[in-house]
Amino acid sequence: MGIDGARRALTARFAAAQLETANLDARVLIGHALGLSHSDMIMRAGEPIHADILTVIEGYALRRIGGEPVWQILGYRDFWKRRFKITHDVLTPRPETEGLVAAALELIKDVSVPRILDLGTGSGAVILSLLGERADAHGFAVDISQAALNVARENADSFGVECEFYLGAWQAPLNGLAPFDLIVSNPPYITDAAMGALPREVSGFDPDISLRGGADGLEAYRAIAAGLAAHLKPGGALALEIGYDQGQSVVDILRATGMGDICTLKDLSGHDRIVTALRRDDTPQSSG
Repeated sequence: MGIDGARRALTARFAAAQLETANLDARVLIGHALGLSHSDMIMRAGEPIHADILTVIEGYALRRIGGEPVWQILGYRDFWKRRFKITHDVLTPRPETEGLVAAALELIKDVSVPRILDLGTGSGAVILSLLGERADAHGFAVDISQAALNVARENADSFGVECEFYLGAWQAPLNGLAPFDLIVSNPPYITDAAMGALPREVSGFDPDISLRGGADGLEAYRAIAAGLAAHLKPGGALALEIGYDQGQSVVDILRATGMGDICTLKDLSGHDRIVTALRRDDTPQSSG
């Protein structure tokens, strides 16, 4: 079977399985199996595919029809300007989270040698993207999952980016460290009730701990807010990704801590997606 014939056949199978992006999924998976770009596949459309590669493609097809996302099958996801390794131990980076990186960069554009902390780093997509843009910055990342930290370290090593990684829940492992100029996080924010309604591509393959935000979806924001006085410099900045309907709730949580200049930013779909804030110089200090 030729490359184009295989693509058309796989597209038909995916369409019959009611996959919304059947053609794209077929093209990406076949291209990955062959090690070919989209343009290469077009130019070599009539070339036959070796039987061993067809076996690999069939394995991909069965996994995709079974609900596994394309990016998990590939083992990577392109985010910001880099290709990040992903596994079932980390949340797959989403395009909307690039807005968190953009907002964070804006917040520290006038800060020299910033200290940046990423809470719940997962694959390291956010912190490593920031460090890639700010070579003068010092990066720190926390995750409760050792498996996730292993993935983040591997990504950092592959990019040649230096970052310190800490195992623990939110700010708990950071006692003794100097406060930060910027804290960023894309925490779990799905409510317990909504977890059961998530598509299988999400609930079946992204780690539960990266999704579940408690009864109201706000547990992580409360935990992060509780540590701001101890870990964010006076005048320092905070940037958080949020669920589309959580803007006002997260604003209220931050306002209660004394944070100022609180802004809610929308994603390309017009949904609330990012909340930013600055720590006022008169925000009370706490022990953490």
